[in-house]
Order: sequence, then C-alpha cells, then structure tokens
Amino acid sequence: MPDLSSLVQSLTPPLAFAGIAVSKGGQRSFYLSAPGFAVTERTLFRSASISKIVVGWTARLALAKQTGGRATRPEDQTVESLLGIPLRHPLAPDQPITVGQIASHCAGLTDAAGYALPVGQSLADWIIERGTAIWSDHPPGTYFDYCNLGYILLAAVAEKASGQRFDQLARGLVLDPLDIEGGFNWSGVMSERRMDRIPTYRETSGQFHPNIDDKVASGGISGNDGNQITADYRLGADTSRLSPQGGLRISLSGMLKLSEALTKGPQTRIWSPDIRPGAYSGGLFESYGWGLQFLDNPPFYPRPLIGHCGNAYGFRGGVWHDAAAGLSFAYALNGFPETDDSDDLHEYEAAVFDALANQVA
Repeated sequence: MPDLSSLVQSLTPPLAFAGIAVSKGGQRSFYLSAPGFAVTERTLFRSASISKIVVGWTARLALAKQTGGRATRPEDQTVESLLGIPLRHPLAPDQPITVGQIASHCAGLTDAAGYALPVGQSLADWIIERGTAIWSDHPPGTYFDYCNLGYILLAAVAEKASGQRFDQLARGLVLDPLDIEGGFNWSGVMSERRMDRIPTYRETSGQFHPNIDDKVASGGISGNDGNQITADYRLGADTSRLSPQGGLRISLSGMLKLSEALTKGPQTRIWSPDIRPGAYSGGLFESYGWGLQFLDNPPFYPRPLIGHCGNAYGFRGGVWHDAAAGLSFAYALNGFPETDDSDDLHEYEAAVFDALANQVA
C-alpha cells in the first residue's frame, strides 16, 4: 500500500509544495511537504480551475432562486436575456447562447482572444472590442471545448440574476454553508489570514519564483500585482476582477471539505460525449455540468470520479470524489517549471491517482 507521506516528500523537490488530503469513513488525513516554507493544511493558495466548482454551484443556486417555481430550467435561460448584452455566435446568429452551454463549455467560445479584462472596461465593451475573436469554429451546442471566458460570463450571469456581487454570492451560497475559508482574489479573507499563504511558484534553473500572490493587498479584492482594486464595481460588468475562472483562494483543508460535498451539489450532466464530439484531452474530460467533471472511465484511475482539476501558473491540483470507494480526496502541487505548459495529466498527478487508487484497494 503506497505511503502518501513518502509520496509528497518525494515530490519536494522538484516541487516547492505537495499536499494530499483524504477523507474516508469520517476520518480526514493530510500529507504535506514544503521544505523551506511555513505551510499547514490551512495555508491559502490560488486553486486555478478548481474554482469552477464553486462558480458553477453558485450560478446554479442563484438562477434557481431567480426562476422560483417557473418551469424554465436554469440551464435553459439565455445569457443575453440575463446580461442584457448581445451574445451570438457568428455561425449561428439566430441562436441565443444558453447558460447551460457556457457552464458546460459547449457555447462555441474560445480563450484565443484572452479573458483578462483591463480594470474599468466593462464585460460588454470588451466583448464588442474582441468581436469574432472570442468564437471558435464550432456553433453552440455542437462541440465540447473547455473555455475560461465562459466562467467569467457565468459569474456575471449569477450577479445579474441575484443582484449581488459574485464574491459575496459565492460566500453566502457555497463557501459559508460548507465552512470553507477563502475567497475569489482574496475578497472576504481577513487581513491576518492573508499572511498565511503560499504563492504560486514557477521553477527556473533550480530556483522557485513567485508567479502569483508574492504580494497581496491587505483588504478587498487583490489584483495580480498585489494591489487592492478600489474602482467602483458594476454588477455583470466587472466580474473578471474576481477571476472566477480560477481565482479562488482556498486551503488544502478547504479543498477536502469541497470534495466531501461533491455529491450534495448539482449533479446535472449538461454535456456528455454521446451528445457530440469534443476536445476531451485524452480522457481528462468526459461529461460536464455545473462546474463539475464527471469521469465514468478515467484512463488514470480505476473507478468513476466526479470533481475538477486545476492547472495554472505552476500549480496543479484536483478535488475529487470516488463514490464506489467512499473516498473523497484533494491534492495540490506547486512549483512546476516554466517549460511545463501542457494541459495533459502530469506524471506527478498520475502518481497521486495511483497511490489513492491503491490506498483503498
């Protein structure tokens, strides 16, 4: 049976930080290694696309409240009716984009034009400025193509549906009920708790260089430069300041709580491979719902999984639940080299999945 403690220690170096959290039968265990860094299971860090679980659930809950007892399903509402801005694919100008399509990455959107908006520019103005560059060659509903921009739009939709700022909405609907400490771009995190953080590192020539969160504002929303973003916030227009596509700060302890709650969240599969084809990244993606990956036959694990992976700025991690084994787990790996820009599952991640698969065999 693999020793999880030995595994995380074997990864540091080459990584700056490795952590695995496991929950089974009511027992929680944490395995961490970060030589030279003061890190515990409560230390906060940027969780990359693991954030999408919280975004998807927040949007689903906000839209369900907005629709009330009406027959309209939240995923069937149109984005432009909620945001009040035109959003039509040039290959399907008569077809409105639905909320479910952006939530499940089949709206025909692409990240090719980027998704980082300048502070002060509204989402509507940015979309108009980018024009056709935000659209792929696939009309809405015809192809799965993972897109971060869609989750900025999804968070904006949640704001317009609820009349509340997204970070506060996520806090009230998802994070607080699950007793998870953290926030998007540090919003809602107390000043003293911001001190207990580990930056997202990149390794270059044997040295770890902070990529994100070397400096953090003492309060409010913290920008990537570490300064507080103080400009007035407009609902549905300034959501990108919170980086909903990947900006949730959370701890390994918080990730484990999220993994334990995965079966309690929205389980609707909005997109599945039997609908149409897609860019499934060699089995890393299959079915997709409200911020959730559903992997019925993952090539890197012997049983079905639900959860989400994350990969950005030198961080790789995941939050997963294995229902067949009654196992919830999370992992965080920090300090991948500058040359590592692949979205495929890394061999270190594969080692984590192998160890956890055998842990309960």
